[in-house]
Amino acid sequence: MKTAVPLFLFLLTASFSFGQVKSYKRGVGYGNHSASDMQTASKGISWWYNWSPEPEYAIVTTYSGYNVDFAPQAWNGSGINGVKLWVAQDDKVKYILGFNEPNFKAQAGMTPTQAAAAWPQLQAIADQYNLKLVSPAVNYCGDCVSENGIVYTNPFKWLDDFFTACVGCRVDYIALHWYGGGNSMSSYIEDARKYGKPIWVTEYANWETGVTAQSQKSYLAGTTNFLERDPDVFRYSWFIGRGSGATTYPYIDLYSGSGQMTDLGQLYLDIPVYDSTFVNAVPGKIESEEYYRQKGVFAELTSDTDGLMDVGYTDAGDWLKYKISVSETGEHQIITRYAGTAAGRFDVYVDDVKKATVNTTNTGGWQTWASVVTSINLEAGEHILKLAVANAGFNLNWLKFEKGAAGIADNQLQKLKANVYPNPILGNKFKIVFENSVSDDMTIQITDLTGKIIYTQKAVKLIGKEIGIDLGNVPGISKGIYTLLVRTKNAYLNQKIALF
Repeated sequence: MKTAVPLFLFLLTASFSFGQVKSYKRGVGYGNHSASDMQTASKGISWWYNWSPEPEYAIVTTYSGYNVDFAPQAWNGSGINGVKLWVAQDDKVKYILGFNEPNFKAQAGMTPTQAAAAWPQLQAIADQYNLKLVSPAVNYCGDCVSENGIVYTNPFKWLDDFFTACVGCRVDYIALHWYGGGNSMSSYIEDARKYGKPIWVTEYANWETGVTAQSQKSYLAGTTNFLERDPDVFRYSWFIGRGSGATTYPYIDLYSGSGQMTDLGQLYLDIPVYDSTFVNAVPGKIESEEYYRQKGVFAELTSDTDGLMDVGYTDAGDWLKYKISVSETGEHQIITRYAGTAAGRFDVYVDDVKKATVNTTNTGGWQTWASVVTSINLEAGEHILKLAVANAGFNLNWLKFEKGAAGIADNQLQKLKANVYPNPILGNKFKIVFENSVSDDMTIQITDLTGKIIYTQKAVKLIGKEIGIDLGNVPGISKGIYTLLVRTKNAYLNQKIALF
């Protein structure tokens, strides 16, 4: 379920990029890039289009230096010749986009028969230059074209009739636009799978009544995470670079000033990139949104004390799968971080064998978080972990696997009374200053916003009332927001820190 994310956390989340490898899928639909815009955005996008046969004037001679693909589009039949002229001079083009929203009268305005009649001209260009073809981009519409008594409100009916009329035509990918909210993207993609072709979502944003800047960010995070990880989605592009403004409904702008990203835009670049080969280490922490495969669930920004997103919209029969590598055979504990408004349950399977059941409680809210510990026996080696929802009604932030006997869940621990100084941290050194002395050994851990552990100290003894931390020798650390976790046998401290 959705909830408002605190503004402070949101600004921290959106203000820094963590240098991840960029996604080959991620792009933007926009037609007025400056050179500075493209230079900045190129750190996180791999392609763009502008509803035109050729790049915009400001970057037409330089775009190839940014490692960002341009995809020319024939907006309607009259744009086909422009595509031909451009691809004849640009050998970096790989794909041609078909007509723009042809079932909309106010857009390309083409019936299936008209589009089918024009398509062979576009296909001839693709054949001549060995390019791939992306179908006309469709969406549900209000004022729609009609033919043979059919009003093409439904985009899939338009595509069905286009394919029927376009005998012998080649289409390599299906293009879709989408402006619904919540988790509606998942069912839309599900409907498009029937064509058996990879999918491009060439426009998407939440344009529903009542959307706010905060809910737009949560929508972008969850939907982008879904598209990034869905194996049938080949590429996607947010709409738009600049539109009505970052502080004006519907709050969709990725860019602010020239070469500058909005909070929304920086978040778009920071959504974790999917790596299908990634294997989670056990013992270790698994972020719920970084699944290998899923059915029915959807991510959103979390307001928990750590993590970027949680997974929600759980219903009975939904599931999540993760690749895991267990280092040692024996009993483990699963610490599950959850929130919800009713008692829930999910079963834990390893290689399709049921190993444990996790029961969640009513925490009093979809972003009111608690933890529960469950025992599970695991064998060393690589496995597929499956979480199968039995009873709905909970959100899931993360699972933490620990080796050995049952531990204590975070919500059953006392909180350590301590402060971090300075915070924000100007440089790499800071202190943890405790109000009281602590006799137990401590474990100190720092994670980034994706949950990746970047610093660990174990068996730390407190001498006096403060501990000094120096991050100067931590490989790959950069400016950004991190989570500091200090834990003893019976107490913990969990706090956001900012490194400048």
